[in-house]
Amino acid sequence: MSLVPLLRENKHSLFLLIWMSIMPLICSAVVTVLAIRYEMLIREFNFIDWLFFFTGAIVTMALAMTPTTFVALISGFFLSWSAIPFMLISYLSASALGYFLAKYIDRGKFSNSILQLPKVSKMIGGINEKQFSFIILCRISPVLPFAIMNVVLSMIKVSFKKFIWAGFLGMLPRTLLFIWVGSTLQQLREIMESGKMEVSQYSFFILLIASILGFYWYFKNLISKKLSS
Repeated sequence: MSLVPLLRENKHSLFLLIWMSIMPLICSAVVTVLAIRYEMLIREFNFIDWLFFFTGAIVTMALAMTPTTFVALISGFFLSWSAIPFMLISYLSASALGYFLAKYIDRGKFSNSILQLPKVSKMIGGINEKQFSFIILCRISPVLPFAIMNVVLSMIKVSFKKFIWAGFLGMLPRTLLFIWVGSTLQQLREIMESGKMEVSQYSFFILLIASILGFYWYFKNLISKKLSS
């Protein structure tokens, strides 16, 4: 099967992937502006208010309107470490919603199409043999968008149970990291607004960047070694 017929047969799935590539940029920009404008009001949110916020985040994350890392940043900024239980429950719920949404829209068309492409079919077969480890690596990678991977993993028919739990393990380090980064944003803003950079403040920036890079390097290599052993 050539590429054009493949795309034609999977136009709904293709549209979903395009949507999930564009919408995060637009919605993240809008939410950032609103969060800055109404910061004082948001800081007065009670438990019920935050419950509504994270319920909405389940939908927006599943539909790729807001990236999970962005929601973690916002949550960390306003709630610090108190955001962890909210974020983890929202993440699992958004994963499940995204998985079944993609399954409903695709209806097995994509997986049936790729069976006619020998090389791709063989590659998918290899992935399915090590689904759990593959899903963990997909989730821990900062370059693979959450919502798009929901669609792709659903289309290649990975086990839902493995999709949820392996995805949870893979996203946990990244989620905790960005909640922490979000909790430091207030200090970063104060530094930027002061217009003066002291040695301690330069050190803070350096340590923040080094910790983020080091965190990803450490966990990615650790999990890769565990999975290959």
